[in-house]
Amino acid sequence: MDLLETDPVTGKRTGLARTVRKALRAMRASCVPFSVIGATALAVRGLPRMSRDLDLVVLVDDADVAIDALRDAGLRASTPTYDDEGATELIFVDPATGVEVDLLVAAGDPEATVIGEAQPTAVFGAAAPVASLEHLLLLYLYSNQPRHLGDFASIAQSGRADLKKAERSLALMHPEMLTTYRRRVKEARTPPAAAPRPPARRSTPTRRRKG
Repeated sequence: MDLLETDPVTGKRTGLARTVRKALRAMRASCVPFSVIGATALAVRGLPRMSRDLDLVVLVDDADVAIDALRDAGLRASTPTYDDEGATELIFVDPATGVEVDLLVAAGDPEATVIGEAQPTAVFGAAAPVASLEHLLLLYLYSNQPRHLGDFASIAQSGRADLKKAERSLALMHPEMLTTYRRRVKEARTPPAAAPRPPARRSTPTRRRKG
């Protein structure tokens, strides 16, 4: 996961690993069910991309305990607390590194299934439940953010995910999203051809004036 630990422009360490270990220790100590998602989960599953934050997900009933755990670990919340209308994101900042920890608070599926089925995995040397690629597909399905559309496509193209397994899970929780899922998978695996280049323009030689 070197790509996540080192800034590709400056070559300096981002501090992400230090903050990740701090946040995961706090979450484990709280005994709250949670899962690592986002770019860090992608990297653990073999598809790293640059990121300067850690994404976690918990359910609404466990949010207060999770928030207190992250605050007690020294992280500072920079957004208001969650509301009662589904998933809400809270952003914490580690003053020691400037790295963000984004806490997604959700009320149901697919997040509930992601948390319930996440498998313990090593993340920067710390053990934590991490979402599978199949679960990440389902999470990204509900987002139109460009980076999430790109992550969905990256997973679908990678050959590492069981696309049919993800589809079966989706059929159980939100069958109305199957058409969208299949369309996105198809677009990712067979992207449209690039627009043809216009013909090269020939430059007209400049005539030298006499005299």
